Amino acid sequence: MIADSVVKFKKKSVNLYFEKDASSASESGFVMFEAIKKLEHLNSVNKFVIDKRSSSYEILRKQYKHDILKRFSFKHYYYLFMADHFISSELSNHVIATKTFDNILSNKIKKTPLYFLQHGIMFAKPVENPQGRSFYKENQNNNLVKSVISSDLEALEFYKMGYDKQDLMKTGLPKLDHAYLNKNANKIAFMPTWRYWEEMYVVNNEIEKTSYYQSIIEVIDAFEKAGLLDRLLIVPHNKFAQYFKENFKKYAHIIDTNPTESLKNSIIFITDYSSIIYDAVYRGAYPIFYWKEKDYLIKNYKATPPLNESNAPGPIAYDEAELIDEINKAIDGNYILNEEYNHKYEEINEFKDNQNTKRVIEKLIEDKVL
Repeated sequence: MIADSVVKFKKKSVNLYFEKDASSASESGFVMFEAIKKLEHLNSVNKFVIDKRSSSYEILRKQYKHDILKRFSFKHYYYLFMADHFISSELSNHVIATKTFDNILSNKIKKTPLYFLQHGIMFAKPVENPQGRSFYKENQNNNLVKSVISSDLEALEFYKMGYDKQDLMKTGLPKLDHAYLNKNANKIAFMPTWRYWEEMYVVNNEIEKTSYYQSIIEVIDAFEKAGLLDRLLIVPHNKFAQYFKENFKKYAHIIDTNPTESLKNSIIFITDYSSIIYDAVYRGAYPIFYWKEKDYLIKNYKATPPLNESNAPGPIAYDEAELIDEINKAIDGNYILNEEYNHKYEEINEFKDNQNTKRVIEKLIEDKVL
């Protein structure tokens, strides 16, 4: 192969940056690439991979020229084989596709050192759940060199999975350096976490049978009765997004299929066990944990979440009436979170100085990646 003959002559290390399915530029992968392109005197080549169909592709090509690699292009494959490191908010397989059937390509992807930036703080759903076993160190198919974490508390979750301190970089998530809440934000977002055990209902087009669907319907009804429907923002999981778009014409105005946009516009953020709520709090939103289905979720996770009544950084509601009551308290209190909850949040995310990207860069320089 061409890359094999060239790689021995290259003078600089090659780093590839990418995000989910190499199709977006809104997470920590792009934040890191953008910051590194501003640095001078680097002993590395840094390229960002993105699909041409992405709305960001043309804009990025104009700005970064040849440092943007079109997904599935010759240059994409060339630099993939040349790559010394992957730097991404996703695992290595997302550098090209979630499934790769070519053995040579698959082996290159698996052996390339990965600096994993994460796309959320891992302190909500239990890491002991059966679906998460593939991420355990003993089962890891990727050459995961370092993972970004945000606190000593989050590190404990990685230790449960067999990682040790040298596998982690306590820097905070780079994407949070650019996180903000719109000045006129007044929406109340509801984003329940996905229940993977209900997957077959979605495949069989029987979404109405899922607890996920029922939970959303109950919340919509509660908001309607409370006269708050105009402020509600339903943020469905991407597996549900298309269904909600097509079948909820009556509520189309309260459905937002873009979590990033909903975070900017929501002054209150509600979830059960989605780590996106930590992003919302960082921006200045008021968090509420809706645990009506707590026992059901724990039963199906087959493990107990680390997030519980003693460490949740926000009020907890166990039914619709309590949820509406907590929302009204937040509104009446001008969305000010009390110090006890602020302290609990700071245990989960220790950084609030918008210097996460800088800290990651320092680690990469220390490891001679850049």
